[in-house]
Amino acid sequence: MGDDRLLLIEDDDDFREALARALERQGFAVTAVPGLAGLSSVVGQLLPQFAVIDLALADGDGMDALDIVLDQSPLTVALVLTGHGSIPAAVAAMRAGAADFRTKPIGGAELAAALRAAAPAAAAPLDQVEREHILKVLDGVGGNISEAARRLGLHRRTLQRKLHRMG
Repeated sequence: MGDDRLLLIEDDDDFREALARALERQGFAVTAVPGLAGLSSVVGQLLPQFAVIDLALADGDGMDALDIVLDQSPLTVALVLTGHGSIPAAVAAMRAGAADFRTKPIGGAELAAALRAAAPAAAAPLDQVEREHILKVLDGVGGNISEAARRLGLHRRTLQRKLHRMG
């Protein structure tokens, strides 16, 4: 499992280094960055299978980082991590495409287990009922992705990723 590419976005230097080492011990090939600066080029080169994103970054919002990661690498299993979790923040992260939302402190083994547990769900094909419902809603709005996403209660990019996976 050492070829599981993981992008860690965390602005606290000490925590980032400790978490990177812990995740490497769990079999991930970790690339760690402190924030949004240069993130786009890192994601484009790495195309990570997994991403762990701190919600509060020194140079911006972790939700912006989540958008950058999933826009460039839509199949990445992203987990949002925060020191100050709230239900609205978790819901927003999940609607934006995060596979999981966890609060600090968290250990490497727990984080690795959460990432790997989320991976099959993210990679699994949509079941037939969900597929038919999405296509029916999309047809009902004349193919308008934004309106279909609103009616389905999804973020537009999440719906686009689902449609991409449907083929």
